[in-house]
Amino acid sequence: MKITRLLGIYALGMGLVFVLLLAWIGAVYAINVYTTAKLSAEAILNTMLTGLLSVVGLPIVHRAVYRHHWHISRKLASGELQVGDHMPIIGAEPSPPVPRVRKTQWQIALYVALYALAMASLLAAYAPFGHQEALNAFLARFSAGRSSFSSLATLVVMYAPMAIGLGIAMPLLEIDRKRMQSRELPASETLRLQLRQDWVISFVMSYVTVSFLAFLTGNLILNHL
Repeated sequence: MKITRLLGIYALGMGLVFVLLLAWIGAVYAINVYTTAKLSAEAILNTMLTGLLSVVGLPIVHRAVYRHHWHISRKLASGELQVGDHMPIIGAEPSPPVPRVRKTQWQIALYVALYALAMASLLAAYAPFGHQEALNAFLARFSAGRSSFSSLATLVVMYAPMAIGLGIAMPLLEIDRKRMQSRELPASETLRLQLRQDWVISFVMSYVTVSFLAFLTGNLILNHL
């Protein structure tokens, strides 16, 4: 059954690549023939892949990270795992689905706003091919070689956004933490707050992951196309 599933995933991936290649060729032809815009094939491919990562990839990655984060937090709460232990990676072991709880209207609005802001910022940062060129030129200018380029890229593209995202989220997380410590809250409300904390933390991690993938996509296009 596992082999069948892997073969199905492989076939699906190959099919998606084929469709993407056809869409890319069609977009290059249509834009340069039927519009006044003159865009290179590299720029169009970068925009397509960045859009796919931002609009489709972010929700998929977030769903997986959210479920994994809930699984790990439950193991820590039960004592099955201790802080400092080696944490299992995503997909290494089965994880139960995240329990469904009733969200407040403010919470739903917050989630929608975060998704809209994240997708818009990813598209604004990485979809224009000139931005990719400028970012790579900046990293190359302050790097002494391939190794330092990778280290600087990790710092700029991953650690800096993660620090900013967690810094913005900390006030909300701290408020929720203090409320959860109150013994007056019913179990359902405590669970809702715990899930909201896991959602926010996993969202920041997912955003950073997709941001790095969008940067990596542009870097590969610049260096290999």
